[in-house]
Amino acid sequence: MKDWERTRKWLADMDDREIKIASHRGKFSSSVIENTSLAFLTAIGEGADIVEMDLDLTRDGILTGHHDRTMKRLFSHEGKIADYTWEEIRQMPLYNYLGEVNVTGLETFEEILRNLKGKTVMALDKCWDHWDAVYEELVKADMVGQAIFKFPVWNQQAAEWASDHGDCMFIPMVKDAEYLKDVEILRRKMSIVAVETVPQSPEDSLFAEDTFAWIKERHMKVWCNSLSLARRLVYGAGYDDLKSLAWGGAAGWGVLAQKGVDIIQTDWPAEADTFLKAIHRRGHVSAV
Repeated sequence: MKDWERTRKWLADMDDREIKIASHRGKFSSSVIENTSLAFLTAIGEGADIVEMDLDLTRDGILTGHHDRTMKRLFSHEGKIADYTWEEIRQMPLYNYLGEVNVTGLETFEEILRNLKGKTVMALDKCWDHWDAVYEELVKADMVGQAIFKFPVWNQQAAEWASDHGDCMFIPMVKDAEYLKDVEILRRKMSIVAVETVPQSPEDSLFAEDTFAWIKERHMKVWCNSLSLARRLVYGAGYDDLKSLAWGGAAGWGVLAQKGVDIIQTDWPAEADTFLKAIHRRGHVSAV
């Protein structure tokens, strides 16, 4: 059984208390660009079980790995991916994380799929406006089973699409415990394997043990981000990557593990993997 198949099996096993690691846009730095095959393969090599990716659609209908609303951060101008053809984008200079023109550019989803086939589970995040095109590529590559579609639980269009695609797996994103009632309705219409919670503080009702219990009693895993992207953005109730790296894993990832998080999305897969192995939460962990 391949690793991605083990991850799929684990998603359905509520007695296995192993914590899985999701790598945020892959492992990227300097000239390794986010949402590319190299970033994803590097993350897998560092212990990630799941790679989270974002996709956008060019003017001529080509899906490419790209996150932002505009091209400002990577291309230094305000245009959108949808404004240009794939060939035009390929000819544009892309700036790396050192502010230099990079050697490589973006990749098509077709290229990414070719490189990830049989290697990992993919959590498809910012692409819900293009799910028809995404699904078409997955079917063509025979990789529907490796993909999980993520969407904000309040996105009605995405929910309707999900209810019509019984061969796909889904993770609704919830920013308030009030939305769990919508998850309850949706889970009867589609295959929800996990719920992404975004608690803002330790006191947030989304971070309460009874909330996690509610989710797991309904045979869904709990996904929680430990990202530390900006002062204005709080993930994992504040038990984030920065705390984990600065003060030791117990200060961040350890709290998430103790609380009951099943999937931790991080920018530091190797470090999270090392810590979680040290506290015996990697590998098959039976429920107590």
